[in-house]
Amino acid sequence: MIEYVVGFLCDESRVVLIEKKRPSWQAGKLNGVGGKIEPGETPHEAMQREFLEEAGLNINNWELGVVMSGSTWKMSGKTVGPRWKVYFFSAYGPTSGAQTQTDEIIWIASRSTILSEKVIPNLRWLIPLCLDPTVSRPVNIQSA
Repeated sequence: MIEYVVGFLCDESRVVLIEKKRPSWQAGKLNGVGGKIEPGETPHEAMQREFLEEAGLNINNWELGVVMSGSTWKMSGKTVGPRWKVYFFSAYGPTSGAQTQTDEIIWIASRSTILSEKVIPNLRWLIPLCLDPTVSRPVNIQSA
């Protein structure tokens, strides 16, 4: 199973996103900051490391909000490819210090940006769900 983390750092009106160059299906789109969990890392450790590597901020108050899992794709009714799991985190704090650290550009976006065509479509519901303090944690979602 391949495991990933994605995080949304927010303040009162903005969220830190990253303009993806890869994988190809995400190229040019905005996503949360994150990446693969390395062997021996917990999801929380991976989230803290990825955000520091990509946005230059050491955030230690990540809260797990949503876990999604499934198979890569199906062909003729058979599962093909590795299973995957993505841990989505959120944190509140100053977004102004986030800065591009890699070849993918950091955006400090207004919350209204999540409704734009530039954002990966599932973020339109994932970001509000992760940020809603009334939702029990974590929300688990499995694909078929």
